Amino acid sequence: MFEVLGYVLFFFAGLFFGLFGSGGSIIILPILIYLFDIPIYQATTYSLLLVFLITFFGTMKHLLSKNLHVEKIWVFILLTLICTGLSRTFLFPNIPSLIPILNISKESFLMILFSIIILFSGLSMFQADRISIKDNFNIRLILIGIIVGILTGLLGIGGGFIILPVLILFLSMDVKKAATTTLFIIMLNTLLAILLEVTVFNFTFDLGFLFIVLFSSSIGLLTGVYFLNKIDVNLTKKLFSISLLLLSLIIFLLELYKICT
Repeated sequence: MFEVLGYVLFFFAGLFFGLFGSGGSIIILPILIYLFDIPIYQATTYSLLLVFLITFFGTMKHLLSKNLHVEKIWVFILLTLICTGLSRTFLFPNIPSLIPILNISKESFLMILFSIIILFSGLSMFQADRISIKDNFNIRLILIGIIVGILTGLLGIGGGFIILPVLILFLSMDVKKAATTTLFIIMLNTLLAILLEVTVFNFTFDLGFLFIVLFSSSIGLLTGVYFLNKIDVNLTKKLFSISLLLLSLIIFLLELYKICT
């Protein structure tokens, strides 16, 4: 029963990528952990591969449509790639299975961190005014690039729910252009992390499981891309923000329940 629900939710993960250029990984990781009962290391690795494959298909579609614009953010992209590699190779493996100070498991710690990040990202999307790009813009962009890379390595996510608000608020991109650019950045980040898993850590995947999940997610992706040009931009932004806030609350409450019991 839970697995069937999981496959349905993978459709919505793809839908998020198609509509927002991000957000799919924030659904994929909880599905793998809570519905399929996969340990956090395997879950983050599967999440990385699934996110890469979904964003690859989405990026190729946008390339053919000439919707991709990345000329001004190559430094940002390079920083995320470097920090993704360092985080996945050195930081994630060295986090202890039990966090001594907090007395919680590694999985609970990472998922609570995950929920907090999603919360702030969702709140940032409600900001109506553009952030000035004159004051310390390069420093802010560098710091955010570092954060995105670290989170990609730690949580098996593309970081799109951070990248999308950054492109909208800092670079004054509209939602549609930011969505296509975010897809491209996520694709590069997750590709690097997967290459490290396969070559350095010799991780192997269940191809049958991947095929079913990818099929469901791809249908969602194509559905999202189709509706991207047919729905109101402001409505898209509000839907994305509300989705992030709800998911952050659900994950936090689930982890709090696990800790208390």
